[in-house]
Amino acid sequence: MYDAIFVTPWPWWVAGPAIGLVVISLAWVTGKPLGVSTGYGSICALTSRLPFFQQPEYGGRWRIAFILGLPIGGLVATTLAGPFTPTMAYGALDALTHGSLILKGTVLFTGGLLIGAGARWAGGCPSGHSIVGIAQGALSSLVATVAFMVGGVVIYTLLLALLGD
Repeated sequence: MYDAIFVTPWPWWVAGPAIGLVVISLAWVTGKPLGVSTGYGSICALTSRLPFFQQPEYGGRWRIAFILGLPIGGLVATTLAGPFTPTMAYGALDALTHGSLILKGTVLFTGGLLIGAGARWAGGCPSGHSIVGIAQGALSSLVATVAFMVGGVVIYTLLLALLGD
């Protein structure tokens, strides 16, 4: 049973409805939407005095527990799954950066900044719009999701053309 739940990837027709049930259950029980980028804003609100982080949406401290639970849950699942061997290997990124830790770190940091800025600009992260926003029937989330998908296909096609297989 453990393998079926935690090790073997769930088929899309089980995982999708399971994620949907979590989102709907949270909205029904608490009246609040699930959101990772807003959770990071709640963490920033703890120490920042910037007016942006003083908005009511960042006042929910429950999101902080959710954000902290993501890596903790990942570590627990990894530990329970068997021997855990941390590594600095990063697959195709290693090939692109020729294994340079500084270059790899720069690429990841820059990508993180761009994703964070894009999430704020779009009013939420791609998964938030795609999972939560569409479930709430927000037209803006549908438009954002289509834009994310089109942008992803265009960038992937460009990178494939530039970098090859």
